[in-house]
Amino acid sequence: MKYLLVILLVLVVFWIWRSGRPGPKKAAQPGRSRGKPSDGKETTEMVACGVCHIHLPRSEALIGRDGFYCSEAHRREDGA
Repeated sequence: MKYLLVILLVLVVFWIWRSGRPGPKKAAQPGRSRGKPSDGKETTEMVACGVCHIHLPRSEALIGRDGFYCSEAHRREDGA
């Protein structure tokens, strides 16, 4: 009976420890916004350059025929 109580206590402590930790983050579905973050900071949508695949804020990206680009040279290069 004593061992059963010890095992039960260990399981309860483990369950409490696991429930307090954040789980694995789920990938956001494209095209859906998450809403406002709880810390009050604004979020910026990131896009990848069509040539070098570097990520940059959408507000700084150049829009081309086939997507977003990090510079005018890459926009010309992909259009050629």
